Amino acid sequence: MSEILFNKALVPINASELSERVIIQTARCVRSGMVQEISLLCVWEADEVDYTKLHAAEKEEILKGQARKVLTQYRGQLKEQGIAAEIILDGGNPSDVILEQVKKENYDLIIMGSRKLNKLQKLIFGSVSDRVTRLSSVPVLIIK
Repeated sequence: MSEILFNKALVPINASELSERVIIQTARCVRSGMVQEISLLCVWEADEVDYTKLHAAEKEEILKGQARKVLTQYRGQLKEQGIAAEIILDGGNPSDVILEQVKKENYDLIIMGSRKLNKLQKLIFGSVSDRVTRLSSVPVLIIK
């Protein structure tokens, strides 16, 4: 086993195939001793809820439920490998939530995926991983 390089890693995930690869690589980092402790974060996007509408609370609960399901699934996969993981469910802009969690909980590494966007998509939508990488005060391990 190698020396522990990072005490506490934040692992943002969602329901994408890319998150599956992120979990596989995160497990390798923990098993190798590179990372001691991990927290899985799933952000439900609050901007998908129009709070001026009558059924906003129902929509919010649906989004939270989907995020909870993702967290439970991946924590279960890690648990099967003997790896404990804290889970965090939060709502908002994903990059903002990730950066806030890092500051609030003193993470020293972020392990996250980066999906391929073309130049137009990056210009219009931006990339969560690009923004986190640029603004993070801690190292970011990008899984492709």
